[in-house]
Amino acid sequence: MKKIVTILLLLGAFGYSQAQAQYILGASYEVRSDEPTTGFGLHFQNNFSVIPMLLDVGIRFQTSFYNEKYSFSTESISFEREDTSYDFGLGLIATVGVGLIAPYAGVGLGYEVFDRTSTLLGVPGVGIEDPDGDDSGLYYYGAIGAGISAIPFVRPFVEYRYRGISGSDFMPSSYGTWAFGLQLRF
Repeated sequence: MKKIVTILLLLGAFGYSQAQAQYILGASYEVRSDEPTTGFGLHFQNNFSVIPMLLDVGIRFQTSFYNEKYSFSTESISFEREDTSYDFGLGLIATVGVGLIAPYAGVGLGYEVFDRTSTLLGVPGVGIEDPDGDDSGLYYYGAIGAGISAIPFVRPFVEYRYRGISGSDFMPSSYGTWAFGLQLRF
């Protein structure tokens, strides 16, 4: 009897597969390795079953928004800086159904826009060494992640994306992003 219960539990954990979703809408809190460091993301994905109940391939449209303000002041000097970044990307994501866990990997291309504004008050004749400006550029990315399929139609997920950006003055040439979120699957 103990062996039968053990086998049933293993089959349930590794053989369970949620009904495959054709459309996925996700939202995430994102932390990246460059300024601005925190933001929010949204993605919409359309899946196609390649091997039923095992492998799905999806086309994903995603966007992220980051905004941070920095300030420093003394009695006579005040400095403020605001960094804003948003991006749009399109990628290909392959998901493998392995029981309750659904690991995935993908690649894609996108476009990022960065804007920096700075203000220095209280020091006449001194320029700002932190230049204002905006910049934009194409980027490529690779993503790996996993979702947990314990609840039908809802999947918490964690994802890591590595980005490389082409020709930018303000943005870094590459950085990593962690995304923690929730997907609605229908």
